Amino acid sequence: MITMLRKTLAFVVLFILALWGLQKASSSGYLSAFDASPENLNLSVQSENNTVIVEWELQGGSIVRTLAGGRDAVILVYPGWVEDGEGSWLVLGDAENLSVALNGESPRNLTIIYHPFQVLASNGSAQAKLRVFVVPIDFPSTVQSGKIELKLVTYYGTCNNITLDVIYFHSMGKGDYRDLVLPLSVDFGKGFPILPGFRSRFNLTIGASEVPNFLSSAVNARYLGNWIDEPKGWLVVKTVNVTVCPPKTS
Repeated sequence: MITMLRKTLAFVVLFILALWGLQKASSSGYLSAFDASPENLNLSVQSENNTVIVEWELQGGSIVRTLAGGRDAVILVYPGWVEDGEGSWLVLGDAENLSVALNGESPRNLTIIYHPFQVLASNGSAQAKLRVFVVPIDFPSTVQSGKIELKLVTYYGTCNNITLDVIYFHSMGKGDYRDLVLPLSVDFGKGFPILPGFRSRFNLTIGASEVPNFLSSAVNARYLGNWIDEPKGWLVVKTVNVTVCPPKTS
């Protein structure tokens, strides 16, 4: 009886050590060859009625993703405000509502978290100081599918056109940091209070040295567990043009 208990205990210890080893190997990227790749991501982005709709499905690597215990993120980037020259900010597109549904669950509304950047855009004859907003939505890497809806709104009785970038980041524990160049654009409505009809295409560039912090703030946005300092993996960027109009009045 004692011999049997010892064998059972030894098996349990070996199993725990093997599982721990696999988890460490997965989280460090040593099993990345068996993880999901960008080719396994089906990412759809569209806009309608002031709302950006993001849907995705990530197939493959489920065992590695479960062992690694990482966190992924969808990051929405868009020019939302413009300075009027007197220190006040006018709204091009302001986030009114954010809903998220993961793995086919019912949508739930989330508090909107902003990380702002200031960018100077030019059309050759005029300049506009813009505030570009970064809205992160983080979730466990084991999530296989999801849907995000971000509703934007503006005012002043005119519609504005903006470009919104959608970044999907998948954590693998392995990868290089490079400059992240995000193409954006603005097209002020004809009735906008300042620079009516202003159009400009520009880039928001996150330098390679800043990317670790940029990704870390995204994957840790709402998670209260272990903080991930330098998430590594791959990312995919898609853009969508959004027409943002004032609320309809009856």
